[in-house]
Amino acid sequence: MGQVIIAGVPIEIDAPIVNWTQNGWDATQERCLDPDPGNTCPGGGTIPYGLKGVQYTRRYALRPSLRKYGSEWVHNPNAKKPPMDEVKKVIRQFVFHHDGCLDARMCWQVLQNERGLSCHFICDNDGTLYQTIDLALMAYHAAEYNLNSIGVEMSNRGDAHKEPTYYSRKNMKRDVLPCKINNTKILAFDFTPEQYRAMRKLCSALTRLLPNLPVEYPQDAPGQQSWKTLPPGGGFTFAGYVGHYHLTGQKWDPGPFDFKKFCESLRGERCFPLWAKKTEPEPGERPIIPKNADDIKDSLKLLYAMNEDKAEGGYFPVGPWGEQRLWHGGIHLASKEKQAIYSTFSGRIVAARMGRTSAIGSVNFVLVRHDMNVGTVGMRFFALYMHLYDESKEADPKASPPWMAKDGWKNAKADGPHGKKGGVVLLDEPIEAGEIIGRVGKAGPDGKAQIHFEIFAQEDLLKKLDDAQVSALGSKAVLIDGSVTGRFAEDADLLDKIDTDPHDGMLSRRELMNFYSSGGERDQYRLKVTYHVSEWIAEPDWTEALRAAPEFRNTKPADIAELVDAQITPGLFWSDEFSAHTGLPSDGVVYHFHPLYFLGFISESIAAAAANAPPPDTSTDDAGSPPAGVTADREGEHMVTEGQTIDADPFADLTFEQMVQGYDGAPQ
Repeated sequence: MGQVIIAGVPIEIDAPIVNWTQNGWDATQERCLDPDPGNTCPGGGTIPYGLKGVQYTRRYALRPSLRKYGSEWVHNPNAKKPPMDEVKKVIRQFVFHHDGCLDARMCWQVLQNERGLSCHFICDNDGTLYQTIDLALMAYHAAEYNLNSIGVEMSNRGDAHKEPTYYSRKNMKRDVLPCKINNTKILAFDFTPEQYRAMRKLCSALTRLLPNLPVEYPQDAPGQQSWKTLPPGGGFTFAGYVGHYHLTGQKWDPGPFDFKKFCESLRGERCFPLWAKKTEPEPGERPIIPKNADDIKDSLKLLYAMNEDKAEGGYFPVGPWGEQRLWHGGIHLASKEKQAIYSTFSGRIVAARMGRTSAIGSVNFVLVRHDMNVGTVGMRFFALYMHLYDESKEADPKASPPWMAKDGWKNAKADGPHGKKGGVVLLDEPIEAGEIIGRVGKAGPDGKAQIHFEIFAQEDLLKKLDDAQVSALGSKAVLIDGSVTGRFAEDADLLDKIDTDPHDGMLSRRELMNFYSSGGERDQYRLKVTYHVSEWIAEPDWTEALRAAPEFRNTKPADIAELVDAQITPGLFWSDEFSAHTGLPSDGVVYHFHPLYFLGFISESIAAAAANAPPPDTSTDDAGSPPAGVTADREGEHMVTEGQTIDADPFADLTFEQMVQGYDGAPQ
């Protein structure tokens, strides 16, 4: 156990951390500091002695968005600190380096005294993590990318071709690996097992603490790590875990570090939301998404059948409960009551409700935000699981999903509009892929065991994916803009294929069930992307919308009002507070995707890229040293920009665009 310090607040985490309050390695001190307390610092003074003609003394700077809180708190523990939530918003990248040094002691000496630099963490050979500066501050480790990043220097000499006996001379052992960075094959020392373990522990804790630092890595194909510098501007838009070489061609650190393997160890295994096989799962068995594209398709067929053949309603993109032209952003999946439901990807639970029912059954839900990369495309989307079993009735709390045992839910008030007793609770709780979200409840006119599964986003994500990825998997998705038609779909191409008997401009339960159970053109409806108001928001007014629809022209106004109060209002959750918390639009207009097609598209993209990827080149015969001018962090540039070293006010001249995109322009 150790303490990580954020905005002056020490937070207990399960990682081997020693912070600067414990060993004196304080990167905010504007002077040379010997690694061993009590010794005289070589060179002495305040100016880093390895710098010629450079007269700055400060080894850190304030992050631009936090400058309004001043700097007094940095050296005065009693001063007002930046709010924790504001600090958490800023950090979007974790930059990995190797230091070119023997150990953490040497690394600290080089950073603080010789080069006048800093890094938030130093990871020693034995896995001990040294935090040298508050995460709320900008350390000097990645030049223009310092603004929104934290960094770690991992003890590693680096170039095993140049110094093959470096560790053996010091009675230490290191494995050697080839790595191909920016098309140059380099023979490198690997990191120690203790370093890998320590970094997993640290990053597991940071996943919980930093909501805008997703467990993602740069990719050049879906699920395939990029070993090249990101294209111009790409370093500023990427969020997640990166190597220094991803940000600049001047660097090759952290060498052979496998970001794909590392991130996958943190985020769990992608799963289907429900167990779809005919056989009962064994205890602890999960519906893991297969690695093979054909196996993925076979599993999806079973899930499609749970909607189109068994649910008797709840189709996409129209027909909740199998009737009317009402927009329906998701699908219903028929299952067994209390069947486990799994998070498809890793993400963060942002809202949930338990303990509420309605005339049509359970309106309990969990909403998960996902931030992920599919190849070169970064995306954010939300997955909604509605009509869940009421876990508040469960006598044994151990039977409930793990997130309900954590502080976010436990500390929520029991009542009130946002209380956990039937109200919407706004959360920020990380969840791994394959983790249990909840269990199947009962809902619908017939009270059947089923869930509503929905995926939506603020962007047309399928359009963002490049043509090569789309064409590899079949036809392109088709957008239907229903943003001006309110609650009801009016697109003729969408409705005419369903509205057949009679062709009267309205959809009956029988017409919908016939269309979705008959095959044929129903498959094309899986490719629809619809842009319309969410069914989970109160405006436009539900009562007025139903009264104006032809389907309800023979229904009494009082009966419509009663229907809305009994069947619709209990399920609503999209409030102004909800929008502010999630960043979703206050008008509720978003893009909706067929959730199974969307899940299959991403999974098959990853499977196809893996099948086409060349086998790893493990030969060391042709591996050499880095090219001239490409360095690790013991020497070279791209650590701090000139403007960041001005003591008085390093960001006084920053424009708004520079604050957003990063100081000093595009990466070199």
